[in-house]
Amino acid sequence: MLSSCSKETVDDESKLIEKEAFVWSWRDFEKSNEISLQSLSVDIQPKRSLEVKSEAAGILTLEIEGNVNTVSKDMRFARMDVDSLAEQRERLTIQEEKRLLEDMRAEKLDLPEQKRLAKEELLEARRKVRLLELILENPAMEEMSAELFGGDIGAVSDASLKEARDALSLAESKVAWADEYDEKLRKGQLRLQEMDFAESERTYLQAKDRSVYTAPFQGELRLEVEYVEGQTEYTVTARETIATLNDYSEIHGLLKVENAAWINLSPQRLYLQLRDRDRTMMPFSDDRNVKDERTRREERFYVFSVPLSEGGSLRRLTGTQMKGDLIYKLPEHCYIIPKYDLSLYALGKSDSVDWSEMVAELWPGAKVIAEGLSDVAISYHP
Repeated sequence: MLSSCSKETVDDESKLIEKEAFVWSWRDFEKSNEISLQSLSVDIQPKRSLEVKSEAAGILTLEIEGNVNTVSKDMRFARMDVDSLAEQRERLTIQEEKRLLEDMRAEKLDLPEQKRLAKEELLEARRKVRLLELILENPAMEEMSAELFGGDIGAVSDASLKEARDALSLAESKVAWADEYDEKLRKGQLRLQEMDFAESERTYLQAKDRSVYTAPFQGELRLEVEYVEGQTEYTVTARETIATLNDYSEIHGLLKVENAAWINLSPQRLYLQLRDRDRTMMPFSDDRNVKDERTRREERFYVFSVPLSEGGSLRRLTGTQMKGDLIYKLPEHCYIIPKYDLSLYALGKSDSVDWSEMVAELWPGAKVIAEGLSDVAISYHP
């Protein structure tokens, strides 16, 4: 009897505890204007970073002192193979002078001479045809042809007349060609020469630009060559990294997006709280596609930033990864409900596994604003 009474008492107490566990009161939960969405790893980077590479193998001459320097925008810090560039410039000058002189000679001498010779050949061909026609029309003149005209008209016959007329036709074509096309050919050739020269000049200017290294933005320049104190000239290979330029005016936190659950939230309301000594809070700055150097594929990142004045301690951490919490600033004060409490209360009341549907079934008019890793933010006015 004692055993039976004891068992009934325990069952009653268990039912009472279970019943009390399901009692829900909104007053038991805090309201907040933010929720932690996820804990994740963050890439800490400077605002901008650039690897300066040599365009070709050669001798690099430094124009700065020290392995690390603060440089301003457009500041010149190195040069390369200047002597060979002077030779290229001199060669281009000579080529341009030669081109202009050749064109002048073609215009003033060659073309007029070609036209004169073509016209003389035409006149001679006409004279020969006329003479042959006269001789053939007057047979008595045939015996005197050699004496009168020498041997320049050859044997007088219908065949020789045909040859003379063919020669005349060719001479007329030469004159017509010279009048119509020689000038066009000269201009076309001149244009091709100009294009070749322009290409050579572009190559020279590109080489000149590559030979002088300037900083595209203000920042910290760190030399990557094996720097030796007092040495200014270094031998480098093609595409060798000679320096790295970093802009530390802002510190960025890069967060890979992929298929994150929070991708549909407004990024302007997202903040990144780092787990550093100062618990630095970084607001959203940019939505950026970054090409992976290894796979050559573009990946999407959210960029969070903070001025160096507010995140100075992070400068030494650039280039590393650190833990952080993604915070969502809610558009209104919401109840922050632990998922465990919500799922416990929903037992027997809702079969949904979707938090938004579950909340709508439990409390009509309530709405899930955001879902965190362990909590949900609910807008509700009981």
